[in-house]
Amino acid sequence: MAKSYNSVALDEEPFLPQEDGLGEKYSWKIAKDTIPERIQKWSPHWMWLGHAVLLSTSLTLFALSFCANTAKMSDSAYTQRYSAWSPAASAVKYETQHFDLPAVAEGPFMGKGDDVDAKWDYISDIGDTMISREEMLNLGLNPDISLAITDPEGKPGYRVAVEVFHQLHCLNLLRQNLYKDYYAPMGGDTAAPHHDLEGHLDHCIEALRQFVMCQGDVGVFSFNYPFGDGDPWPDYSTPHTCRNFESIRQWAVDHTIPQAPGEPEH
Repeated sequence: MAKSYNSVALDEEPFLPQEDGLGEKYSWKIAKDTIPERIQKWSPHWMWLGHAVLLSTSLTLFALSFCANTAKMSDSAYTQRYSAWSPAASAVKYETQHFDLPAVAEGPFMGKGDDVDAKWDYISDIGDTMISREEMLNLGLNPDISLAITDPEGKPGYRVAVEVFHQLHCLNLLRQNLYKDYYAPMGGDTAAPHHDLEGHLDHCIEALRQFVMCQGDVGVFSFNYPFGDGDPWPDYSTPHTCRNFESIRQWAVDHTIPQAPGEPEH
């Protein structure tokens, strides 16, 4: 017997029941995940993305720090960072020099005589300069108890001297005292009474001691055999980072003011 077939509407098919809403619920779950399911699905991806961001940030900060630490600092920035404030700071220029101290001491600054004196006068006989009240305060000095002066144009200020020329003056006095028989008859510091000269020399030795200890040179030197007799001698020709003296001297010369009659010498 032949069977008869009747068309059935799709919404009446047995696998999509409508009376209890299961068909509608089922179709919604296929089309869209719940929020907790989305978070669970994407959480591994967000974790790796977070790691990537943190790693990139760390590498960037490391690179910036490395560049900042290795970038060459300008002479003025280096002086400002590692030296006390000075009105002459703009004259500082750094360079590498090798000390010239042979085993047998010699050189144009050694001994006595007109030529040697001229060399020492060039590096040490430099006049004083003048700075403002504000600059005195920057130095931590009290203007009220300091020597106040006026320049040739009538501008008020305070007399100061650059340290390096005082230090060189002290070294020159030690040299002259070594040849006192030659220099004392000419007058000057070595011709002072014994007590005064002794006090001056003690002052200079103490000033140079403090300066040398303040600088604390950590350079090293080796030893060799310059005389070929098996006796080792120091080799001082090692490199040092130095301030260009000519630049500082020229600044001092450019800023020198005349000394008024009756003003004390340093």
